[in-house]
Amino acid sequence: MKRLRPTTKFHEIMLLIVFAIVVYSLFNNLSIISSAFWFLTDLFQPLIIGAILAFFLNVPMRGLEQLFQRIQLKRKKKVRERLNSTVSLIITYVGSFLLLLMVLYILIPQLVESVPGIIASIESAMPRFYRFLESHGIDSSQIQALLTDVNVGSLLQTAMDNYEQIIATSLSAVSSVASVLTLTVTGFVISIYILANKKKLTCQFRKVLYAYVKRPIADKVVDVAALTNKTFSNFLSGQCVEALILGTMFFITMSILRLPFAPVISVFIAFTALIPYVGAFLGCVIGALLIVTVSPMKALIFIVTFLILQQLENQLIYPKVVGSSVGLSALWILVSVFVGGKLFGVVGMLFFIPLTSVCYSLIRLNVNSRLTKRGLTVDASTVTAAPPEGGKPEETPEASGK
Repeated sequence: MKRLRPTTKFHEIMLLIVFAIVVYSLFNNLSIISSAFWFLTDLFQPLIIGAILAFFLNVPMRGLEQLFQRIQLKRKKKVRERLNSTVSLIITYVGSFLLLLMVLYILIPQLVESVPGIIASIESAMPRFYRFLESHGIDSSQIQALLTDVNVGSLLQTAMDNYEQIIATSLSAVSSVASVLTLTVTGFVISIYILANKKKLTCQFRKVLYAYVKRPIADKVVDVAALTNKTFSNFLSGQCVEALILGTMFFITMSILRLPFAPVISVFIAFTALIPYVGAFLGCVIGALLIVTVSPMKALIFIVTFLILQQLENQLIYPKVVGSSVGLSALWILVSVFVGGKLFGVVGMLFFIPLTSVCYSLIRLNVNSRLTKRGLTVDASTVTAAPPEGGKPEETPEASGK
């Protein structure tokens, strides 16, 4: 079947009209399209979670596969791809599980030990807080009455009067937790299957693509998919390295300055730093709130330390580690973070940097290809045409201002 091509002006106009009608219909039925999208998302939620988890864990797994392959080649032994994949898969999941346990082992005891101290610090800080309000002409009597007139008996009576609603809410919460756990376990199992059969799944996708799409288009889709996978993988690995560096810097600095809650705050900042540029500020807020219950002066020292380390990270570490991994300058990284956050919140902040890098690479390739076809060389100040055979390059009228 031949592809439909506009052969006359009338055909071009008709195609434009059909295209306009389709676009108009889509905009008029955005609610239906949105409902269908969320229905499909909910239906395939375990598969989506498993695919996302597999994509993240494929980064260390592929690194291990390449490491094992290099070792086998160096020792002049036969490369066992299936064995390498299986061992890499096991190490990746066991290592991720142990890393999660280690983080929880650091966080939970620290948080449990700090709760009584935080409560005692708040109780001792309340009189100072009241005096601060009164020194600025603010009446604190209502706040004191609100905090001191808490009647435990009345709270228990209210709870007994509304026990049916409390039970229903508790059951709903338990059901939600059970649903989340089921989705997590299912997604975990699906991710194992995807990574264990990633080559087979890739082969199946390529077969379907080349069976139903013309080869030039299929080649282009494969190239874009490969570029996207490489860019996102580099971004994720760079982001994890950057978060590890930042968390280590905070732990060392806070330990030297003898600031409280150094392990908890450092781990929390490392995790929030996975959100580019702005994520660490959330860790700063939580850390400052924890430290201020112990000493306001130490909280101020922590904030100053955070600003210094954050500037060091933004100006030196992040552009070098993450910027080089995705091929973007610091300016485009910042633009990607703010635009992604404005459109899609935290998820947009995380994924817009590699997405922008993919678009940037595709546009750059297209621009360079067009300039090559036109025989032009463009830099910041001049535009020169390709030299004729045996001659010198000629400056175009655009460059000379004629």
